[in-house]
Amino acid sequence: MFLPELERQLGAAPAAPILMVLIPPDPSAYPAVARLDAAAPTWAAGFALSDLRVGGVRIARAERYPFGDPVGVLAHEVAHVLIHDAAGPAAGEVPRWFAEGVATWAQRRWSLRDAFVYSSALLGRSLPTLGALDRAFASSEPSARLAYAASFDFIDWSVEEYGEGVVPRVLRSAAGGRPFAEAWREATGVPLARSEASWRRTSLALYRWVPALTGAGTLWLGITLLFLLASWRRHARTRELYERWEEAEEPEVRRRDDGGNWIH
Repeated sequence: MFLPELERQLGAAPAAPILMVLIPPDPSAYPAVARLDAAAPTWAAGFALSDLRVGGVRIARAERYPFGDPVGVLAHEVAHVLIHDAAGPAAGEVPRWFAEGVATWAQRRWSLRDAFVYSSALLGRSLPTLGALDRAFASSEPSARLAYAASFDFIDWSVEEYGEGVVPRVLRSAAGGRPFAEAWREATGVPLARSEASWRRTSLALYRWVPALTGAGTLWLGITLLFLLASWRRHARTRELYERWEEAEEPEVRRRDDGGNWIH
């Protein structure tokens, strides 16, 4: 399963059991499930009530961005609870953009779908600040899509810039009760505003020009080139992630004998 890998990436383990409920397309026949379902916006694919250690996965919406299937939604929501546990009493100081970006990053890696959603969402609008993303998550579905893509991209950029251990370091610093901006600086050695400015320059250079291409064929060519650029800098980490997931699901150590055969 994905839990050991989530624990490794976030540097946290569940503080107590977590209840995640699979919600059918029409939960009205199950009053308790229907009440839980009412706890999140209707367009959300999943949600977690971290204080209560309970959450839901809406089967009918699991394919919506930024997920892809029910397992992806489940991993994302469990990651939210682990982030809550890692931050401890200071969990309320962790911005939503950070929690959503980390939960998406821990669930999977940047893809062509992310590049397309991100570049399309930037059409005719500027890239929101990190602070503004928190409001976007609670707004309309289009605004939330941009918020998911932007926060995901920032975390992915941060991991490349400061190393994969940056996420656990930030969470440990935040758990000390200091303001998040101070926790970020302690974990990275760089002020959050400077990190955001560097990310914005990189992100806009990569993605902002795509919507300006108007021809359908040229558009898809541009998106393909964009994907190749993004994949080039993320491919190694993605391969490493898959190998670790496979190792977690197959704990037996295997090696070859002198005859070239696998032995356990």
